[in-house]
Order: sequence, then C-alpha cells, then structure tokens
Amino acid sequence: MTRTPTIWGYAVLAVAAVVYQLAGLVRRRTVTLGEAVSLLKTRRAAPPLLLVGWLWLGWHTFVRGTPG
Repeated sequence: MTRTPTIWGYAVLAVAAVVYQLAGLVRRRTVTLGEAVSLLKTRRAAPPLLLVGWLWLGWHTFVRGTPG
C-alpha cells in the first residue's frame, strides 16, 4: 500500500478547510473554523473528542509513516 493516496487525501481535506475558512471570512454566511471549534468546545464531550481526533490525525500522518 502506498502513501500517495493518503497524502492526496489529506491535501484535499486541507484545501477544503481553507476554502471553508475563506468562505466564512468573505461571505459571513457561515462560521469560520475557529468559531466552529469555539462552539464545539462549549459542549461537555467535545474537548476530549477534539483531543482524540487530533491525536488520531497526528498518529496517522506522522508516526505510521516512519520506517521501523
């Protein structure tokens, strides 16, 4: 299994996040990513879920890609 599709998948997600952020800043019809995360952090279960998501992303991006 090659890493190329994985890297492309993360690149597509990053571009989508940037487009969403720009749409939120320019059009003001949607919240920006920072505002969305701030809204999520007010929920009781959200901070641990955000931490788990961040750890999962880091593990799959950096740790698994290193040769053993």
